[in-house]
Amino acid sequence: MADGTLRISFDIEPTHAQDAFRLFASPGTPAAIAALQVGYAAAGSVMEAPIVNLPEKPKGGALSKQAGVWCNDPEFWAWLETDPRNACSSAEGAAACLRDICEIHSRVVLDHDVLAAERFNRLIRGPYMKYMMTRVALNN
Repeated sequence: MADGTLRISFDIEPTHAQDAFRLFASPGTPAAIAALQVGYAAAGSVMEAPIVNLPEKPKGGALSKQAGVWCNDPEFWAWLETDPRNACSSAEGAAACLRDICEIHSRVVLDHDVLAAERFNRLIRGPYMKYMMTRVALNN
């Protein structure tokens, strides 16, 4: 508008028209607008909405912590090396093998992706636990 006032109009679906008439019965009825997506700004807009509360980087949970502990354990490295494709001799090598086996880019994904968690449990956790139980049984 000429004085700098922003005019916003709403399109109401016909099925909701009666509710809209009840809510906004007369001109000048106050209303509020809220962004439904935090940090949203229309491309090329003159005024961009402030970015507030950006989503946090996903945090690791129980699976990623367990994977981290195992990747630092030489016994885990030895188990990985029972398959020649997984030869490693360091925490970094074990982590790379784990990421490759689980098809992930970061251990954190294990706690946020159902398929990655399933692969971890089926291809790493279960077999490694069997390996460890066999090792314990042989030492007793």
